[in-house]
Amino acid sequence: MIYGGHPQSLLDNPAAELIRDIPSVWDETRVLPPSGIGELAAFARRSGERWFLGVLNGPSPRQVRVDLSFLGQHRYRALIARDGAVDAAAIGVETRDASGSGSLDLDLRAGGGFVARFATARGR
Repeated sequence: MIYGGHPQSLLDNPAAELIRDIPSVWDETRVLPPSGIGELAAFARRSGERWFLGVLNGPSPRQVRVDLSFLGQHRYRALIARDGAVDAAAIGVETRDASGSGSLDLDLRAGGGFVARFATARGR
């Protein structure tokens, strides 16, 4: 995997733990609704028992709901990184519980994005 930018900016990033955990090899990839060519890319990728969700937005701000059914019946602890609410350069990081019966509501900036790691207690 290749990351652009100065290494120190990655180490100082509020989402450094999440960035560090992104694998270079995947067991499974799923393109998710509401993906649309040139508008939005939403995908879930699995490595072992961990799932990663990435959402890349196109040229217009939008609100989307992402169904988490790809997680199945397990309960997960999600580490989430998203665009800052006020500052376009800021990154908001949070943790929460998640399961396949839930969904995430995302407010995406034009050209913005979202990433999350879902890990079970034993899949970390």
